[in-house]
Amino acid sequence: MGVALSACSAPSPPGPSLDVVLVQQRGDIVAQRVQLRVTNTSATPVTVTSAGLSSAALDGVAGGETARPVTIGSGRTTDLPIPLPGIRCWRDDAAAEAVLHVDYGGGDRDATVAVDDRLSVLSRLSATQCDRDAVASIARISATRVTSTGDGFANLVLSIEPSGDAAAGRLEIVSLRGTPLLRFAGGSEAPIGLTVEGDDAPSEAAVAVTPIRCDAHAIAEDKVGTLFDLVARVDGREVVVPLARSQEVAGDLLAFTAATCGLTPSD
Repeated sequence: MGVALSACSAPSPPGPSLDVVLVQQRGDIVAQRVQLRVTNTSATPVTVTSAGLSSAALDGVAGGETARPVTIGSGRTTDLPIPLPGIRCWRDDAAAEAVLHVDYGGGDRDATVAVDDRLSVLSRLSATQCDRDAVASIARISATRVTSTGDGFANLVLSIEPSGDAAAGRLEIVSLRGTPLLRFAGGSEAPIGLTVEGDDAPSEAAVAVTPIRCDAHAIAEDKVGTLFDLVARVDGREVVVPLARSQEVAGDLLAFTAATCGLTPSD
């Protein structure tokens, strides 16, 4: 009579010890991404081939395969860029996890790590999305074109497209705030003072802008110089949201700045 013997498999070796902090640098804002700042607290190097970020504040899992394998030495820290999916208006805890596919100790594995969002990046992004949603429920406001006036200024034209919902409430478009590259005739903030309801007709408003600085390096390296903040009130509550604008409008603003500063080559 035979006897069946059961084999005991050896326990899997422990995974790497990693600390992950969420950051968003200035250049990440325009690129619509964040960074996973990964510190390898293990005794040996770890190679990351995929990095994902999940949170209730995100409309799906962010990230994926890295552009190339990233090796992080023991005690070293590396930033991994994570393109963002849509942001959700999430008013509860926006806890996050990172899932890193790594080569460690001679084998591939997934390492799931709680993300330290000490700078409240996700909470800030989500709160901004809540404000965007509140504004958009009444009207969509965006910068649609740039027209030079020939006197060192250009008109930035805002398109105001009401939602069509008469019950959405009232939106007061208070002002537009300048950027590190552009200001207004009256300084760093331009009053607008328009009131919009959801069933109003579409309209436009123009704000004159001019460069703050003309050093070529600042213009060439600009990250947020064409991103204006819109100050509004939704049913009496003040909100500040980024003014939507296309890449074409951003390019036109930079071209206007270069031309006004005399940095455009003459024919």
